[in-house]
Amino acid sequence: MVKHRIVLTGGGTGGHVYPALSVVEQLKDDPDVEAILYIGASGHLEERLAAERNIEFVGLSVGGMPRKFSPKMLTWPLQMLSAIYRAKNVLAEFKPTAVLGTGGYASAPPLAAAQLLSIPYAIHEPDAHPGLVNRVFGSNAKLVSLGMEGAADRFHPKSGKVVPNGNPVSKNFTATVDKSTVCAHFGLKPEYKTVLVTGGSQGAQAINETVFAALPKLLEMDPPLQIIHQVGEKNFAEFKQRLAPSIAGNPRYHLRAYFDDLSTAYAASDITVCRAGAMTISELAVTGTPAIFIPYPFAAQDHQTFNANFIAEKGAATVIKQSALTTDTFISAVTDILLNHEKLDAMRLSMRKLGKPDAAANLATNVKQLSTDYQKRASET
Repeated sequence: MVKHRIVLTGGGTGGHVYPALSVVEQLKDDPDVEAILYIGASGHLEERLAAERNIEFVGLSVGGMPRKFSPKMLTWPLQMLSAIYRAKNVLAEFKPTAVLGTGGYASAPPLAAAQLLSIPYAIHEPDAHPGLVNRVFGSNAKLVSLGMEGAADRFHPKSGKVVPNGNPVSKNFTATVDKSTVCAHFGLKPEYKTVLVTGGSQGAQAINETVFAALPKLLEMDPPLQIIHQVGEKNFAEFKQRLAPSIAGNPRYHLRAYFDDLSTAYAASDITVCRAGAMTISELAVTGTPAIFIPYPFAAQDHQTFNANFIAEKGAATVIKQSALTTDTFISAVTDILLNHEKLDAMRLSMRKLGKPDAAANLATNVKQLSTDYQKRASET
């Protein structure tokens, strides 16, 4: 019987880490999977999340390639070579039958080591505009999995195939949740339209300040609307203190520092105001939640703008550049969607069509097939 030994690698941001963890979620209870190992950057997000999930983890001393001239440009190549050497030793000891890289600089050394050891690897590209590591290693991947089909024309693997799997998300986001039940949890009324505002765990200052200025008008609207606002852990105390008592005590405004699980907030919401990271988009898609995207303008290669525009072209979102974000443009975008029931329904349908609830299971199956093929070839030689 074929037994799979799978290595996953990816890091730097949640957009690279969470897809890998969602695949682990599929693999960990599979009786044909003998062992799972996560390789990432020491001291970064992936190490903490792997520990929380009891996933075996090996950390590498590796950082991102310097984008500007600095002394790091001289030391970075040596650091990368050392990390590749370390990754090669780890793979030689673990003896994986397949490797999956989900992007970010942390995945470069394990993918390079897999290539040196002739171990088959797949890559998963979360964004519409592929990152540097995936572009470099994509040509020799046995499989290129896409989170967004807009990236398809940027990959031409020599010996593998390109599969539009969508971005893997946690099983929580694919579960059916009753809106009335979730609204009751937040103390909200299910008959009111609800806006979720989130800038991620750290919050987004530009979005938070715009919402702060817009709250008086938004909460005076007729018909009434409700707002769930994830302001970010570091901003919570100060933001709460600045709120007028009439807003802080308004039952239609729900302020939170952070959600461990945003799936419940999506279930209560009619639209979401957010950044345009790949995982956020995938969660919106599987929950069928239309969006007003305010892309982070300083993201690598401006990939959030590519992501946002791709979804907007499908009719599932509106995009506001941060440079154009004002109280008026924000309120106008919210009311334009929420007060137009036909538009809201059409956006909801378009977003749900983009959802790939089976992405994690399908990518796990892809990786297992790579492993099976590798073991069959090995047994024939």
